Amino acid sequence: MNQVNQIPTNVKGLGNFAGAPSTDQLRLYFQLTDFDRDLIKEMRSAATQLGFAVQLGSVRFLGTFPNDLQQVPQAVIDYLASQLSLSALSFTQYTRRMTISQHQNLIRQRYHYCNFTDPTINQSLTAWLLKRAKYTNETNQLLSDMLLKKCLDEKILLPGITTFERFVSQTIELAADQTDQAIAAIPTVREVHQLRNLLTAVETPVYGATIRLDVLRKPLMDESRKEIQRGFQRLRQFGQFPTETWQLATIPEGKLKQLAKYAFNAKASLIKRMNPTRQTALLVAFVYEYRKRAMDEQLLALSRFYETLFKRAKNKETKERMRTLKDLDQAALTLAKIVGLVLDDTIDQQALRPTILRQYGPDNIQSAVTQVNQLVHNDEEPIAIEELLTAYRKFRKFIPDILATITFAGTHYGQDSLTVWRLIEQRFPRPITYSMFQSIEAQLPKKWRYYINQHPNLTNQCVLIAGIEQLMHGLKRHDIYVTQSERYTDPMACLIDQTTWQSQKAILIQQLNLPETGSAAVEMLETDLNLSYQETLKNWPDSAMARIEQVGGHDKIVVAKLRKTREHKDEAAFRNRVRRLIPKIDLSDLLLEMNQQLQLTHCFTHLNAGETKMKHVDISILAVLLAEACNIGLSPVAKKTDRNLKHDRLLYVDHQYLRLDTLSAANHRIIKAHRQLKTAQIWGDGQMASADGIRYVTPQRSLYSRSNPKYFGRGRGITFYNFVSDQYIGFHGMVVAGTLRDSLYLLEGFLNQTSDLEPQQIMTDTAGYSDLVFGLFGLLGFQFSPRIANNQGTKLWRCDPQADYQILNGVSQNRINRQLIADNWDDILRVAGSLKSGKVNATELTQALQREGHPTQLGKAITEYGKVYKTKHQLRYLSDEGYARQILEQLNKGEARHALCRNIFYGRKGKLYQTYFDGMEEQLNALSLVTNAIIYWNTVYMEAIIAKMKTEGYQCDDEMIGKLSPLMFEHINFIGQYTFQYDEALADGQLRPLDTLEENS
Repeated sequence: MNQVNQIPTNVKGLGNFAGAPSTDQLRLYFQLTDFDRDLIKEMRSAATQLGFAVQLGSVRFLGTFPNDLQQVPQAVIDYLASQLSLSALSFTQYTRRMTISQHQNLIRQRYHYCNFTDPTINQSLTAWLLKRAKYTNETNQLLSDMLLKKCLDEKILLPGITTFERFVSQTIELAADQTDQAIAAIPTVREVHQLRNLLTAVETPVYGATIRLDVLRKPLMDESRKEIQRGFQRLRQFGQFPTETWQLATIPEGKLKQLAKYAFNAKASLIKRMNPTRQTALLVAFVYEYRKRAMDEQLLALSRFYETLFKRAKNKETKERMRTLKDLDQAALTLAKIVGLVLDDTIDQQALRPTILRQYGPDNIQSAVTQVNQLVHNDEEPIAIEELLTAYRKFRKFIPDILATITFAGTHYGQDSLTVWRLIEQRFPRPITYSMFQSIEAQLPKKWRYYINQHPNLTNQCVLIAGIEQLMHGLKRHDIYVTQSERYTDPMACLIDQTTWQSQKAILIQQLNLPETGSAAVEMLETDLNLSYQETLKNWPDSAMARIEQVGGHDKIVVAKLRKTREHKDEAAFRNRVRRLIPKIDLSDLLLEMNQQLQLTHCFTHLNAGETKMKHVDISILAVLLAEACNIGLSPVAKKTDRNLKHDRLLYVDHQYLRLDTLSAANHRIIKAHRQLKTAQIWGDGQMASADGIRYVTPQRSLYSRSNPKYFGRGRGITFYNFVSDQYIGFHGMVVAGTLRDSLYLLEGFLNQTSDLEPQQIMTDTAGYSDLVFGLFGLLGFQFSPRIANNQGTKLWRCDPQADYQILNGVSQNRINRQLIADNWDDILRVAGSLKSGKVNATELTQALQREGHPTQLGKAITEYGKVYKTKHQLRYLSDEGYARQILEQLNKGEARHALCRNIFYGRKGKLYQTYFDGMEEQLNALSLVTNAIIYWNTVYMEAIIAKMKTEGYQCDDEMIGKLSPLMFEHINFIGQYTFQYDEALADGQLRPLDTLEENS
């Protein structure tokens, strides 16, 4: 991706300039070398010398000779003329066709340029592009850009634009055909017939779906019993295809996912009209990939269903416990008084019993004993066991379907759970007897063993419930896994296999800049940590960030709150003037203007073709984007009198054009343009980013929403976990169910982002980190910098127990297990290499290593490794106010961006009415795109305002500009009548007039 950035952006077509090259481009492509000058000196006249230089620079910049020398930008002519000490006017005399042609031939010969259409060159380029198109997930546009870059680098003269585009499209089409043929050859004739049967009608429609393929494509809505039953039906239908025997290893996984996604979105009628090879390939990819997704949904629904049963039982028992506390208190008080009499030495032993019976009565004493026995739980007795047994039928209901459709396996941590489940598999539907229970008693939790021994007649019910509880717990910890799944597979099995690891180890270690041996790693950690302590001790006397207090006889670190910086009067005046001069604008006009500047709608391709035949589709796309981002539906932007905004057309565009890949492409275009703005570069260099979640209530039931009274009240909701660069731009986002711990998803989002930004430091709030996350980030070469809360819980760790850290000795007694790191170093490296190469999902791997607070041996080793990086971060935070303030300011950027998102997403009280995961993801990414468009628009106009203020004599230094924010939105109208009509005055990148102070006063 970074190489593609070197392609000139001022090229319009091939052989034409779209505008004057930038200063950097002039230096890169039009700077003459000594060899160039010597060759140019051979020319006789000033006109031929300058003309030759113009052609030479142009071919380097354009990749071919200019189609029209009269259209060469004057900046190019002036730049070359100044190097040759010639008059730029002499270029007007460079018109003789024969001379121009001779110069082109000379450039070909002396600079070793070759023609694109040369058979050998053409064949080589075809093979290169064919390989990339077959084995990567690069878009058609990116493949075209990569080919253009290759031609520029290898001095291959580009043909006409039509020839070039035809070559690219034909090669990509050939790659697609070859991939289709390879996939279509995998299933047997019988399986092909079954696949094509998916395109036939069903007898009974399911949620309006009348085609078998549509039935399979319908995701589960929630964890209700009806939906779970439908989920099992889907698994049975997918199960008729032996996907585990399909030899798809030679097909890139990314290609399979791409084809499967296409099959998921395309209409069944369209797939039915395709040629047999293409049709079969799409159906194979769909079944192979979406069988795993169907399994993921089903396991998620089951875990939610059973989780609800366990939670209800526990809550009911808690309520009952609270209700009976008064009776328990009274009975306990009675028995306490009786014990007091027993311990009273003044009462004669022979008179004790008569005294007790006389004072309290035998009936009252017996009642108190009965109450205590009934209400007080034994330590070994399971919580809510009686309530769980009353729900036995609900637990039992799905066991036959689970046994028929899901095969569980496990790691060595999950063997106890599997042993219990295997007994259930063998016996069901026959009951499990007490003697059978004794054979698995050691594999059951202590609470269940106690209860079954106390109630042997309930053995079968208890074993079934216990088996399900262990199974669901194991799935969550990844001790139990399912091979036909993505989310619930074994992450450790997804690591680079040992054979491949041995061959790639040296390369990956070099890329990660990590030591090869455990002893070297420990030595490096000790040295780095010791240096951090020494630096902190040097800065400690001058730092007001922390102090050490005695609490309970022990030293404790107390982190100070960052003091608010005082704003200078000039800074406030500067910021207010910028705000007053920025033009007022409707959101629809802002999107239109951004499209005129960046051609965002070019990124939105039709689902079934690279280009659309629909006229003015850009207007429709922008209207749908606004509707999605503002959460208002299509009706407010639809207009019966405008064919581009008719409701049916907008529905069609929404389905066919707005997808995650097209939204990402448009977002990347904004990010790339924004980072090139000078003001954005003052705010940051793109090396820092923050991650935080914004919560959305989901009124409609959804499998992917969770309850959390703090954020969602009595309802349920989701979190959109997004990443924001130090230039304020959002570069990645992901939907998280409910408010699960953010740190689980932090690394996955950071690694999966595909923008041009490559941040090296990530900031989060206090709740977004763990020692394991520190370790994984450290292994991958990233700096993890969470904010530290001002409490007394900050722990510092040390490697050397004998080291003298002076004032910090009392707070650094925790020791890092260096031997554990050294012993597991090779496996630690394999984890890092697998994450680096994208072989394993970071979130699932993190969960598997943590095991809900019971980490694996490897997880413990990475946690120890992470303690070094956490301590280094804490030491710097405690002694460097600038570092701490940098973290806070970056987090504030994320919070301010959330405020902008909230104002854009104003419709339906800001609640998200999407049911399915894909719908949530697409709508919130549309919101992120519109948010970034506003940030870019604000930055562009802020630059214009700053330029105006400089001419008026205002001080506009980088420090003042750095304190501005592009997240202002008071000047943008989000609500009202939406019109979509381009302003022709802004067609060539012109800006609208700035507001005047009088209008804003």
